Amino acid sequence: MIISLDKDYQSTLLFQPIRKVNGALLGVEVIANFASREGDIRIPTDLVIPRISEDEQLILFYEKLALLEQFRVHFINHGLCAWININAVHVAAILSNEKLATRLAQLPFLEFTLSENYPGLNDGKDNLSLLTFSRRYALVLANFGAGVATTRSIFDRLFKRIIMDKFFIHKRISEPSFEPFMKAIVDQVAPFCHTMIVAGIDTESARQKAINVRFHAMQGNLWPVMEPEALLFLLRSRQ
Repeated sequence: MIISLDKDYQSTLLFQPIRKVNGALLGVEVIANFASREGDIRIPTDLVIPRISEDEQLILFYEKLALLEQFRVHFINHGLCAWININAVHVAAILSNEKLATRLAQLPFLEFTLSENYPGLNDGKDNLSLLTFSRRYALVLANFGAGVATTRSIFDRLFKRIIMDKFFIHKRISEPSFEPFMKAIVDQVAPFCHTMIVAGIDTESARQKAINVRFHAMQGNLWPVMEPEALLFLLRSRQ
């Protein structure tokens, strides 16, 4: 996908691994990197999405979907999950488009992440479109602890998985109180979801702390993003 901002930028789709505490691969998040055609400028996706149109947001979503369709058999055969980040534009499109719903039904391993700034998230199950979506598809809160939302949507059981915000983790992981503080959060939240995931795990010492806290899975620079084709090599090496 090419978008035009101050100059033209080309998107590249990559897989970001999420690992279980035992090191096994739980799945991958499909992320987009944006770079100028010359390759000299890169823009984080979080800065790009607010600056592109709803149609362009949907085009990028469909590109991610098409990528997963190419790898569908590998995700199913190896029992892996895939995650795509969505916002209210995507939720509305998915709920209103039967053809899209049919495509998604062919990807049973796909789950959707959304951020704490999702409109009406604090309404919990009273947000009817979000409630409907969560009953049809697996939802994941992508950045719990970012400080934007309350815990109501979690306690209303809208999410299958909860991912701790990486900036929240980076700010606290070097503090002596990190482990007891995080254990208290996990004990409070874990009963309301299937899996607790911690992002921002960039070092081996951070990984060990996450294990001590009893998170189920981890994401971070300790497991770098990969080209989609690299996933096939990784899966073959497991056999």
